[in-house]
Amino acid sequence: MALQGFDLTLSRFGLENLKNGLDLQVTKSGDIAITRDGDLQLGKPCANGMFRFIERWRQSECTITELYTPMAHAATSFESLSAARDRGEGPALWQNPQAYHEVTDSIIESQLVASTLAGSIAVILNSLFHRLKLDLNASEDEWRLATPAFSGFSLGEIFAAAAANFRHYDEWAAAKSPSAQQLVSMKVLCGLLNMPIKTAKGFPTIRTNVCGSVLMLISQGSIETLHQITVSYAKSLAKYK
Repeated sequence: MALQGFDLTLSRFGLENLKNGLDLQVTKSGDIAITRDGDLQLGKPCANGMFRFIERWRQSECTITELYTPMAHAATSFESLSAARDRGEGPALWQNPQAYHEVTDSIIESQLVASTLAGSIAVILNSLFHRLKLDLNASEDEWRLATPAFSGFSLGEIFAAAAANFRHYDEWAAAKSPSAQQLVSMKVLCGLLNMPIKTAKGFPTIRTNVCGSVLMLISQGSIETLHQITVSYAKSLAKYK
């Protein structure tokens, strides 16, 4: 997949105005303005932040797409196989143990593939959003209130929680009671997936990598939908019109 050009990317997401206003900036002392990480600041903070975000996203699109396609296939396979087993369809353990265990292996494999690839996407997008937040010096309220939102949670919150789940789900599984830091992410993911934060015995409900379920839910199984909501959230956070 070829890297999409900058101008075409702007046209694709209604960002044509970003072509203007990317001039070098001068500080009050007369020096050339630079960003927090040493790059030249092009335009005001809003324009500069969006420019840097779009460039980073544009360079990541191919990777995200290459990860998403097999992720969606595996997630669909997992849902289909799991649903069939819940309905009592397929080989029965007592009738054909070998075939039953083969289906079990396929269920486990498809879930692992979907959750691992989706977790990788979550880490990429969380990094992009977090860097944009820093570039804009956005507040926590702005981070939470930017749209689109799902079940009351912003896309920034969702990918931050999903990335934490991907990195630390083994720690979540071992926790007898979730820590304050873990609860921040668990509240988002459980709210999104419509499940309790804790079991009746007080253990964390989420004890596995749920990134596949999260990504399929918010993207509706469409890579283009994922790309559109990603840039929409960035525009909302930057208050870019």
